[in-house]
Amino acid sequence: MNFTFLETLVAFLIVLGLAVFVHELGHFLVAKAVGVRVLEFAFGFPPKIATLFVRNGTEYKICALPLGGYVKLAGMDPHEEAGPDGFDSKPVWARMLVYVAGPLMNFALAALIFIGMGATVGVPTRGDMIRIVGVVERGPAAGAGFRPEDRVIAIDGKKVSMDEMLATVKKSPGRPLTFTLEREERQVTLRVTPDAKPDSAGQIGVQLTPDVVYRKAGVFFAMVYGVSATWDWTRETLVNLGKVFYDREARKGVGGPVAIARLAGEAFRQGAITFFQFLAVISVNLGVINLLPLLVVDGGHIALLGLEWARGRRLQPSMQVSIQVVGMVLILLVVVLLTVRDIGMWATGTSPF
Repeated sequence: MNFTFLETLVAFLIVLGLAVFVHELGHFLVAKAVGVRVLEFAFGFPPKIATLFVRNGTEYKICALPLGGYVKLAGMDPHEEAGPDGFDSKPVWARMLVYVAGPLMNFALAALIFIGMGATVGVPTRGDMIRIVGVVERGPAAGAGFRPEDRVIAIDGKKVSMDEMLATVKKSPGRPLTFTLEREERQVTLRVTPDAKPDSAGQIGVQLTPDVVYRKAGVFFAMVYGVSATWDWTRETLVNLGKVFYDREARKGVGGPVAIARLAGEAFRQGAITFFQFLAVISVNLGVINLLPLLVVDGGHIALLGLEWARGRRLQPSMQVSIQVVGMVLILLVVVLLTVRDIGMWATGTSPF
């Protein structure tokens, strides 16, 4: 088996498994807190491997598919008569809390990861240099000897920001440029001549990102950073979701399980800092998506509970079942379509991931 594939699989299982398990843990804890009888709490999905123990009527178990976990509450089936400790017998506010708890735990996980990174590795700030994260094969930069992880210090002896570097390259097609780079803690000087793009702008064939420097922070500032970073990623996720409705490029950036697996594998190979950041971002994404008023996900259930509160009576059990079935079919259809598209784009080399 290809080692890269194995790395990607392990990274995907860790990211999705932990994010989903924490989500279900939120449902479990709040259900217990409001007096709902919990029948099962599992790590993984069936088939069952073993029952760890049974306590207060709850079976704690481990299942074979390590893709998170699940919680089974008494009274979740609209046709079920579960008694006073059943989910369906609880007031609207209590049932809403159970649904909201899952996404909130995802945000809490992200915040804890960012806080932990801020307190140990440091708070990321933009450095003075520009990091090269990719070099296009057979491009001018590749021919001149540029490598991923090189850091750009100066062009023609002048220190440059990322915007200044892009502007210099863009206006210099056919003109040799001297780059001063930092490579493995030593300086390297390379000469490269930008090619002209169809619009006559120069390009050298590199992918760039601002260099990041991690500065040590105390616990308080690490907490501020953790909450701030979680909010920033939440806002970014909402903005990107909004763009899906009118921006074709944004729609291309929506990925399914295959895309998430590939990104998880790349983050895993880049090291612990990148991997934990990716886990935090995926957890935020999961929290946001589950709060949207879509059928089947938590936000859809919360919206139905809001409707129940406004009407003063519950939906008919048959209607609830129909909504759940339609929602599940739609979700599965979207996942299948995204998976097929991701595999196709990956196979043809057109994937943005």
